[in-house]
Amino acid sequence: MMDDHKDDEMISSSFTKEQSHTPLETRQSICGMGNAIRVLSNLGFTVTLEVIMETVNLSNSKNIDTHDMLGSEFHVVVSENEAERRREKRKK
Repeated sequence: MMDDHKDDEMISSSFTKEQSHTPLETRQSICGMGNAIRVLSNLGFTVTLEVIMETVNLSNSKNIDTHDMLGSEFHVVVSENEAERRREKRKK
C-alpha cells in the first residue's frame, strides 16, 4: 500500500516536470526580448514594442547570441541603428 503511494507520487512528479518544461527556443526568445529592453533602457531610449522587436531582429540578423546582447559592442550597434531609424523617421 505504501509503495503504491510512492509510485503515484513519482509518476505525478515526473508528469508535472514534463508539463512545466519550456522549450529552449521559447526561453531564448523571452531572454532576447528582456535583453533588448535592458539595452534600450541602458541607452536611455524610449522602449516601445516596435523598437524592442527591431532590436531583437537586429541581434538575430547580426548573429549575436542572447548573452552577448548585453555587451558594449551590441550597445553600439543598437545606438547606430536607432540613430538611422530616427533619421529615416524625420525624412517622412
